[in-house]
Amino acid sequence: MATRKTGDEAEKGGTPALPSADQVAAYLRAHPDFLRDNPEIAAEVLPGRDLGDGITDLQAHTLRALRAELDTMRSGAEELIFNARNNMSTQNSTHAAVLAVLAADSFEVFVRAVTDDLPPLLQVDLVMLCFEPGLPKGAAVYVQELQAGAVDRLLGPGKATRLRPVVGEEPALYGSGDGLVASDALVRLPLGDDLPPALMALGSRHADTFHDGQATELLSFLAAVVGHGIRRWVAR
Repeated sequence: MATRKTGDEAEKGGTPALPSADQVAAYLRAHPDFLRDNPEIAAEVLPGRDLGDGITDLQAHTLRALRAELDTMRSGAEELIFNARNNMSTQNSTHAAVLAVLAADSFEVFVRAVTDDLPPLLQVDLVMLCFEPGLPKGAAVYVQELQAGAVDRLLGPGKATRLRPVVGEEPALYGSGDGLVASDALVRLPLGDDLPPALMALGSRHADTFHDGQATELLSFLAAVVGHGIRRWVAR
């Protein structure tokens, strides 16, 4: 007659031994809240009971409901963690973009920092500075020129930002790169009354990169830094 291996003997043989029924019972007695704290396990191992015609067993139903509630809570927690990580990544990218802009030592270098350095940092394809007429000629050669009143038409009077999930052709904003942009974010540059209205456009080749549900605080902060840099160099 074959003898039953002990747990240690089974592990030595390469196959981990499952606990015996007595061991499981002893553990549950020592941890009476285990099944309550782990309803998904209880729902799996405790079948519904047949109590006779017209009598419903609510135990199995309750356990299934608890399991569904637990799955929902886990899904919500995972989404919260993902959003927190994404927000942290966006914040770090914005800080890096600000440092790149502040390092410029001339208006030409400043504009190049915005248009060349910011796209990879912000994970977009184009960043453009767009001005209505009135910028000094020495500075106007480095930016996109818009028609008078275009900033309010694009953003809306008094509005600071606009996020567009899908855009059509916008050659006035993106010049030769117009055909590349499928979604964009537009933000008004706070320049004061001594400079013409202007905006910064961030364009992505992927539709729905920007949409109304996104926060714009970091975008507005970046626009404030860029606006400060423009005033600094153009006023010289």
